[in-house]
Order: sequence, then C-alpha cells, then structure tokens
Amino acid sequence: MDNVRCTLICTWTENWVEEEDITTNILSRLPVKSLLICKSVSKRWRRLICSPDFVLSQLRWSRENPSFIFFLRYENELIKISGEVFERIPLPFGQRPNNCDMICSFNGFICLTNYIGWNHNILIWNPATQEVQLLPTTTLSKKPPKIGVAYGPGTYKLFRIFYPASKSQPGYCECEAYSSITRSWKGIGSVTYWPMSSKHVSINKTVYWFISAEKDRTVAGSILAVDLEENFRKISLPEEVSRNLSLVDLEGCLSLISIHVEANRFDLWVLQDYKNEAIWFRKCSEDMPILEIGYVFSVVAQKNEILFMLVERYFLYNIGSRTWRELDWGDVLRRKYPTAFAFTESLLPCTGTIGI
Repeated sequence: MDNVRCTLICTWTENWVEEEDITTNILSRLPVKSLLICKSVSKRWRRLICSPDFVLSQLRWSRENPSFIFFLRYENELIKISGEVFERIPLPFGQRPNNCDMICSFNGFICLTNYIGWNHNILIWNPATQEVQLLPTTTLSKKPPKIGVAYGPGTYKLFRIFYPASKSQPGYCECEAYSSITRSWKGIGSVTYWPMSSKHVSINKTVYWFISAEKDRTVAGSILAVDLEENFRKISLPEEVSRNLSLVDLEGCLSLISIHVEANRFDLWVLQDYKNEAIWFRKCSEDMPILEIGYVFSVVAQKNEILFMLVERYFLYNIGSRTWRELDWGDVLRRKYPTAFAFTESLLPCTGTIGI
C-alpha cells in the first residue's frame, strides 16, 4: 500500500511540474499587459507570474523578440514599433519637461533625465508595467552629466560622470554610481575622461561611451568602458574608421559602424578582445545606396539587423542575408527627429533586484 501511495504521489508531482513548465512556457511569450491581466485568473497564476524564475524567463523570451522604441523631440510620448504594429506610450510626467531626454533602454526599462538648472533628475521607468522610480538626488554638476547604465539579468548600476559644482579646477570631473541593490549613490572619485555624450552601449555588464580625439574634440578618438565592478578602461579604435561612427550592440558583441560617405559604404567592426590590447575584426564592408538619398543621422542595432535613420526614411540592413529593406514608418515618425533604441518588455521592478 505504501508503495502504491508513493507511486501516486511521485506521478502527481511529476505531472504538476510538467504542467507548471508548460504553463510557464506559454505565459512567458505573452505581452506584459496580458500577463498583468493573467495575474487575476488564479492565485496559482499570480504566484507563478510574480516568481523570479518566471520574470527572468519572460525577459529571456522578450530579448529574442525585441522591438524598436523611439523618443520623439518635443512630444509627450514614445512610439514602440514591433514589425508592422505601432504603439504610442505616454511619458510618465503628464506634460513633458522642456529639458527631458531619454538616455537608454535596458531590461525593459527606460532611463529618462530632466535638467533644471544644476539639478538633475533621473527616472527609471518600466513602460509595460507603468512603474516609475525617481532616483535620489545627488551631487550638483556645473554641466549636464554623462550617464551610462550597466546591467545584469536582475540588477543594474547607473554611472554618472559630472563636473562637481563645488570644485573650481577646470576640467576636473568625478564619477558616482547608483546601485539597484543598495538603492543609493556611491562616490567613485575623479575620472580622467569625459564622454562625448550620454549615448552609450551596455554589453555583458559593461558600459561603453565614445570619448573625443585629442586633436579634434568633435570626433571620437577612443572608447571609455566601465563595468559593474567599477573598473574603468580606455579602448582604442581601428585605424581605418571614418569620422561618422556609431557604437551598437550586435548579437551581444560591441560593434562599431563606420560610414564612409564619399565611398558610399559602411564598415562593421566587432571588438574581439580588449583585456590586453584592443583587437577589432572587420566583419563586413557593404555598399550603402541609401547615402544617395540623404544623411544618416542615427544608427541602432538589434540582433543581426541594423537600422539606419535618415531624416524621414528608415532602412534596415540584415547582416545574415546582406540585404536592405525600407520601412514604411515615415507617416508615424515624420518630422519627429527621433532617437531610436532596441527595446524588450519585462516584468522587472524598477526599485531593484528580484531576489537573485
């Protein structure tokens, strides 16, 4: 009798675990808005959807199916585009502040900044769940600081490089970091380099910014990197690059797009190693017929595709098939001069980690 009971219990447990796996596999593929509704179906589903394992499972699936999100100049909304589906997402402020900017997109979050005099507000916002976190106020800066976010599966660290208002030395800048684990700022100390802008790429828990060339401050001369452990490093660029450069995350690798306008082509460089010395590999060099149409003002990548943005036209280049495709987005983004980011939805809370 005991053997029969034990067999029944084991069979029930195995079936329950298998059913749980199937449910997780199905639900993790749903949009976040649908998952928030599914939490009301039953206590079991709510417990499942709120669990750290499910949150990470949903994030992994979302990363395999990213979309583009656009920050529009002088508008009170973002536009998310997934294939042929357009979604307008109101900004969390109500009325948009004059000096608002979008810094990056990571793990389903949007990092927004707003400057008022020397005061600098930073928000972490999950547009799918509509959760918003205003980071604590920190050291005043004489200039708008440069921001970068390094992140792992369930944590992030925001780096802020700034000119302290209390310091009088010309060119003196410092860095401080906000950790989602401690939920507080920590001073790191003085830094040697000042990023050209807050536009950056974050890959494998490391932030990468362009820093200016010594002889010409208007062009990129190298790359500044900092990881979650707060280790800084300067990375040299390939010698054959042009003035028109963009950093992108291409299939999890730090990549550099160099547009040669006069030659009507772009080169794609991939960083293979920089522990001892920067080793760049030129992955491809492709003709750019779109340069005959107009100037490329912004570039962003997701998976193995690169989006080249002209003033009112948008072209997607697929690295695998080596083909160009024009996207019919002109009516939606016309005269908006947007900034584009790769975007993945998530259930992650803005306030910190999810228990991992």
